[in-house]
Amino acid sequence: MAVPLPDWDESTRPTTSTYDEIGADERAAGQHLTAIHDMYRQGLAQVSAVLDQVVDGAAGLGEAREAVRQLGLRTAVERAGSFCGQLCRAVESHHRIEDAYLYPALRIADSGLGGVLDRLDSEHLVVHELLVRLDDTLVAVTRDPDRLGVLVEEFTHLRRLLESHFVYEEQQIGGALGVHRITV
Repeated sequence: MAVPLPDWDESTRPTTSTYDEIGADERAAGQHLTAIHDMYRQGLAQVSAVLDQVVDGAAGLGEAREAVRQLGLRTAVERAGSFCGQLCRAVESHHRIEDAYLYPALRIADSGLGGVLDRLDSEHLVVHELLVRLDDTLVAVTRDPDRLGVLVEEFTHLRRLLESHFVYEEQQIGGALGVHRITV
């Protein structure tokens, strides 16, 4: 019996409208955050395209690993030798920076963001769990190719959650970053 994928309920996310009416200068920091997220979105799209090729039989698992390595996030795959190693490491690093620097700075600048920041923190934990699980699944697929469908399902789920997380974060803290002059 398969263990359910960790998830979250988007309808329970706290929101703030404090920063809806800000100028272009204040929006620039949020746009920078979006640009960083766009790099991860592009990486997710590339991994998805390679997985589609693997499913279609046009590429082997080794090619999928190489495509991930080509995303420019080299060190994790070289060290761990895993399919999602690079993407996992990059997302984990991104989240550690947010947890250690951005979120505490925002908490100090605006205590009203506490609920949003707590939610973003909890979503980081779910993403981490999915990244670990995805890596374990890829190792399993190399031994049992019949598990490829599970890998695709887990990656698709991770991608959906990450993209949702990015949008939520951009909408909820993007303006605050600019107003409080907190750089990403």
